[in-house]
Order: sequence, then structure tokens, then C-alpha cells
Amino acid sequence: MKSSYLRPGLALLCAALLTACGGGNNGNLTLSGTITGLTKPDLVLINNKTGEKLPVPANSTSFTFTRLIAVDEEFNVTVVAPGPTGAKCDPVNGSNVGKANAYTAYPITFKCTTNPYTLGGTVSGLSSKGLVLANGSDLVNVLPPSTAGAPVNFTMSSLVGDGSPYGVTVLSQPNDPVAQVCTVANGVGNMPAGNFLGVTVSCK
Repeated sequence: MKSSYLRPGLALLCAALLTACGGGNNGNLTLSGTITGLTKPDLVLINNKTGEKLPVPANSTSFTFTRLIAVDEEFNVTVVAPGPTGAKCDPVNGSNVGKANAYTAYPITFKCTTNPYTLGGTVSGLSSKGLVLANGSDLVNVLPPSTAGAPVNFTMSSLVGDGSPYGVTVLSQPNDPVAQVCTVANGVGNMPAGNFLGVTVSCK
């Protein structure tokens, strides 16, 4: 008779202990992390172990899931496809996968980079050497065409991130064999979601 009363009591005691120790998914740890380089919208993270999805606004530097997790509970945080508009975000050093404890539940890190595209355009009227175009510290030397009067296409050596500002200027005017003055049009703006080859340079 005694054992019939002890069994329900032991079951209740075990349930209470599990709850106190984090069993039954009654967690008390916050699953969160940091994010760098996010300048684009539409990033959504998901903890694949729980199915919780978390939208992360543009320019955020941190994120926190709403569902608490327990000690030793597994997590696997990834980016929901297709990812942020015009950018790519990746986990750093596998920090997005593991088991939660007082340390690993916090330092998840993602790094985002905007999609890079080619910046360039066309030079017309160039007949002398020495023309140097600049986009910040990125320089390109444009030589005159082999056929007199023909336009010359150019591209900057460094790619420019989607949405990033650019400003193409004349760093050095052509002067060999004769001095020319070149001016830039459409040289300032923000990089579109693709290559931009619409910068025009006119030399006289």
C-alpha cells in the first residue's frame, strides 16, 4: 500500500526538480548576439532548434530572440533565405551553433557585407596621356584611344558596395603631348543594385 502512495509523490518531486534545473524547455537564458555591417533591410534570423524567426532591422548591431532557452539546450541560428536586400550575412567562427550556457547563449556573431558592383563609364575627346580618375583612394589611369576621337571605356579597380556612396573626380588632367581639361558628369551618387557604367568624362 505504501508504494502506491510513494510513486505519485516521487513523480511530482522529479517534475519539480526538472523545472528548477531547466528541464522541460523552461529556460532562463537569453539567446542573443551581435551583428556588424548590417546596412540593408529584410534580414531574418531563425533558431532552427525552436523554429523562432527574428526580423532584424537595418543598422542593428545586436539581436535577441524572445524565447528563453535552458542550460545545455541546443541552438542553431541561421539566415532565412534570401537574406537582406543587397547584402550577405554569415556567422562568424561557428558561433551560431552550440549548446546554451551562461557563456555560449550570448556571443553569437554575424557579419554582413553589401553586394559589390563595378563602377565605371566612358571618356570622350581624350588625346593626351596623364588622365587619372579617382573614387576616393581608388585611382585609374586612362590612356587615349588608339583610334583618334574614339571613346574610351574605364572601370575603377575597386568594387563598390550596393547603396554605398561614390564620387568620381579628375585627380590629374592629361598633358602629354598637349594639355587638356576633362570634366566629369554623373560622377556622384549611391551605387545601385548592379554595375554602374554611366559616369561620363569629357575632355577638351
